[in-house]
Amino acid sequence: MNSNIIGLLISFPFLALVIAVGIFLKHRFSITSESMRKFVHIGVSNWWFIEVNFFTTLAYALVGPIFFIITNSLFTFLGWGKALGMDDRKRNYGLIYFPITLLILVVMQYQGIVSSLACSIAVLIMGYGDGLAALIGAKWGKKKLPIRFAKKSYLGTLVMTGVSFIISFIGLASYSTLGMTSIIGISLLTGLVSALVEAVTPLALDNITVPLLAVFLLEVFL
Repeated sequence: MNSNIIGLLISFPFLALVIAVGIFLKHRFSITSESMRKFVHIGVSNWWFIEVNFFTTLAYALVGPIFFIITNSLFTFLGWGKALGMDDRKRNYGLIYFPITLLILVVMQYQGIVSSLACSIAVLIMGYGDGLAALIGAKWGKKKLPIRFAKKSYLGTLVMTGVSFIISFIGLASYSTLGMTSIIGISLLTGLVSALVEAVTPLALDNITVPLLAVFLLEVFL
């Protein structure tokens, strides 16, 4: 069977599974709406592994992000989230912005504007870095950054920096030909820039600004 078809057949059940597990965690363990939102956020970022391993043409690769955008838009604008306690529309906008970014990165990747490695690192930084920073920062981050409109904590920003550094380091060490000193330096710079951008970007737009800035920063060195 064509690998693109396999990718599509995996993508749809994958999204359904992420959402279903999020709903289960909310009802079974009474996690907060924000925790569920971030669980879905982290889960969706893993779709990129399907993208790089199964899709070989742009048309097929775009189906997943477009489907995610439509589904998340309906979820947000038709108020479906209210049934799950996720009735903060402004916060739910982030669920739309992220797949929009996935679509942009897919197009840039297939047009040869940026490398697959840079895209992969950027997507996982946004998924795991932002997701874990929000979860850990919300629970234990008592001291907030002096940024009134962002409401980010020092702990959350530290987590964002650390996770972004680890993801960048693993990606570069595994799939680039750079020397170890360069890998460490680039990873640290990527982590710091990603955390700074995430901290100062309001209105959930960090789902767009962080991965796009990260991918272009990485591309400078690759």
